[in-house]
Amino acid sequence: MGEEISLGELFAILKRHIGKIITWSLAGLVLAAAYTFFFVTPQYESTSKIVVNQTQNTSQSITNTDIQTNLNLINTYQSIIKEPIILEDVINSTGSELSLEELRNKISVQTETSSLVFGISINDASPYTASELANATAQSFQTKIGDILEVESVTILSEATPNMKPVSPNTILNLIVGLILGLMIGVGLAFLLEFMDKRVKDTKIIEDLGWTNLGSILEMTMDEVKSTRIDKRVRTPKTSPSLSRRRV
Repeated sequence: MGEEISLGELFAILKRHIGKIITWSLAGLVLAAAYTFFFVTPQYESTSKIVVNQTQNTSQSITNTDIQTNLNLINTYQSIIKEPIILEDVINSTGSELSLEELRNKISVQTETSSLVFGISINDASPYTASELANATAQSFQTKIGDILEVESVTILSEATPNMKPVSPNTILNLIVGLILGLMIGVGLAFLLEFMDKRVKDTKIIEDLGWTNLGSILEMTMDEVKSTRIDKRVRTPKTSPSLSRRRV
């Protein structure tokens, strides 16, 4: 039959081990800070926004059907952007030493709901390299998409610029996660030590065993013991030196 622990006993356990819990929480916070600031390379993101119009009949106004057709093709454009026909051209034009797979992993395509505009984003350890690669990818797509699909026009709405604010790591999030993990370890260790301690701490265990409680003896600290002692030191009288008597 398992032991039942009341809410008051839980708080008592936490209170007894509050020092360990605080120590582990601070340790988790410090380790998360060290990892974030010294072991993680910041990543910067730059985005170039473009729009593709596939409508061929320019003499008539664009209908909702035309817009929906262009929207459906955005997923196709996303796949084409990450193909070697685009990536090889980007590597050659920028003189980058990245492989096709490395460059592909740096690219992400950002889309907006019910919008023909989408962005080509590049993540890199250098904000200048990120903007250069994003612009080169947009220009390569603009040049080569006509050879792949029948499109009316490709317009680069905004070129990528170096963004000096890193997008990763998320410092605040990492610190919070480190603090929470340290807190969880501290609490878990507190309960583990408590359950491994088999010493009798109160009279409840005596009642559980069916024994009769004959009384209790309070434990006194050394200061309390010293304060109850009576100083029984025997003071011996000081012997005065013998004085010589003068006879008149």
